[in-house]
Amino acid sequence: MSKQLADLQERWTALLRLIQNWCEVQLVYTPHVASLISQTPPLQEMSTSPGNTAPPSSLPENILLFLPSSLPQHIRALSELQMICKLEQRLREPQADDALAEIRHQRQVIQGLWQFKQLNVSGTGNRPNTRMLKLYRQFNDKTERAAAKYRTARNALDVLDPGGAWSKQMKELNKKDISGPGRDPEDTSTMNSRYEPSWIWLVPRASVAEMDENEFNENMQVEWVKARAHMRRWNEEVMIIKEEMRRVLAYHQWKAAWWMEQSFFQGDEAIVISGYAHKQAAISIQIAEQCAGYWLPYLKEKDIVVSWASEFENLLDDTGSQVSVQDIVGGEGEFDGDDDELDMEEGEDDDLFDFSDD
Repeated sequence: MSKQLADLQERWTALLRLIQNWCEVQLVYTPHVASLISQTPPLQEMSTSPGNTAPPSSLPENILLFLPSSLPQHIRALSELQMICKLEQRLREPQADDALAEIRHQRQVIQGLWQFKQLNVSGTGNRPNTRMLKLYRQFNDKTERAAAKYRTARNALDVLDPGGAWSKQMKELNKKDISGPGRDPEDTSTMNSRYEPSWIWLVPRASVAEMDENEFNENMQVEWVKARAHMRRWNEEVMIIKEEMRRVLAYHQWKAAWWMEQSFFQGDEAIVISGYAHKQAAISIQIAEQCAGYWLPYLKEKDIVVSWASEFENLLDDTGSQVSVQDIVGGEGEFDGDDDELDMEEGEDDDLFDFSDD
């Protein structure tokens, strides 16, 4: 229970921060809502303690956002808010269309569950039926949330553009309309009558308005920038992985050399300490050999060139003979312990990110 309360508190806090950011931006574009916001209770951090008796209206999910569709008529009719109202209308139409598509999808899943139960779940025991009822409630809750989203979007459209072209496809959604796609197994009212599908299955998806050339170019520019940012991130990840490979190999070589230095111990316990140091050095070299055996052939197979590959080729022995610790720790590529920044090969980034037209 405490874990659930902590998660709820974290979500409330995140939602409050988003609402606060929204209010700051909203005052820039619609300063007329300042008087309405001043009449609402101030945003406060919610508490999930058992003694919290906050009214439902003060919960973050119930705070009014004062979108154009929820403003009074005398404010919404102002000329400077007409563009904002059109923007919300453009948002609400696909929102309602997506919510209606989600309702249809959830209803298809629910009917599939009932068919699966009839064909595969045998018997009348509590265990199989309880599981099916639990799944049914989960998908039914998703359907109810999608229906609430559709009603909210449709109500906003009814305020912003009453009787518009959207009303031909987006009708009022009643509880009885959430049915189908076929006859519901639990519905006994239509067993002996002709089944009529709900209107939600008879309307097509709303057609997307044609974009002009300028809007199309802007959208393509945004998509290009996103793709370029993803490509640069992938290249950065490849660079980091290659550097991590080099540092792992160099560290184990350096560690093996450090253990070999500890083997030159003078005293009564010299034999024991020297043997232990040789053992630890061999372990480090074995780890380096395994890593090099995994990484270097794979990089070569994928034609990924790394400048440090030649420094650690001595870790690979094609003949299968035992590689001595002294031969490896005496090679190049010791780990100096410096945490330098990654060095890119000259011209690599420029060539990869050159998007100039030829």
